[in-house]
Amino acid sequence: MGDIVIVRLMRHAPTKENLEKRYIGWTDSPLADTSLLRVVDKAVTKVYGSDLVRCKETAAHYFPNAIYVSDGRFRESNFGEFEGKTYEELKSDRRYCAWLDDPILTPPPEGEGFNAFCQRVIEGFGALPKDRDDYHLVVHGGVIRALLVAFAPTEQPFWSYNVPHDKMFTLTFSRMAWEEGTRCMSLLEEPIMEKPIM
Repeated sequence: MGDIVIVRLMRHAPTKENLEKRYIGWTDSPLADTSLLRVVDKAVTKVYGSDLVRCKETAAHYFPNAIYVSDGRFRESNFGEFEGKTYEELKSDRRYCAWLDDPILTPPPEGEGFNAFCQRVIEGFGALPKDRDDYHLVVHGGVIRALLVAFAPTEQPFWSYNVPHDKMFTLTFSRMAWEEGTRCMSLLEEPIMEKPIM
């Protein structure tokens, strides 16, 4: 094992609900269109991610030779009664307005609180085996944000991160920081692209 650990975070490809700008947390929706998905890296042998089908399908396209290890702790936040709905459908609901005004202190009705969500995600990340130098995770937008808040080189607010479906976030940790669960040394944002064949 080397002195450096690389963790690559990718958001799943879009679902129909994503394209319709609906809240989907624990709703288990398949991808909208897999015809445009490219292989990212045939050499990757293991991918970690959410137990929801949209992440599994994305990983199967991006890393066709990898074993997929799913963990429910990498699920998106549970939006409760707001699941499947759009801003337009919810904007006159005072509970929705209260949640938008303060998502950290006001959980969605029947949904998951912000701190509980972040804690769950960080717990899942901390439970990854420590025996590798290179990790690939296919997860959800909120999960990536929670991990960046906790592990990016400098602390930034949750909503300051833009996490589109076509971007990869590469975190480079020292081995010690990785094993101790502290911040990484560098963060690189780049498009998800096919790895050039050497």
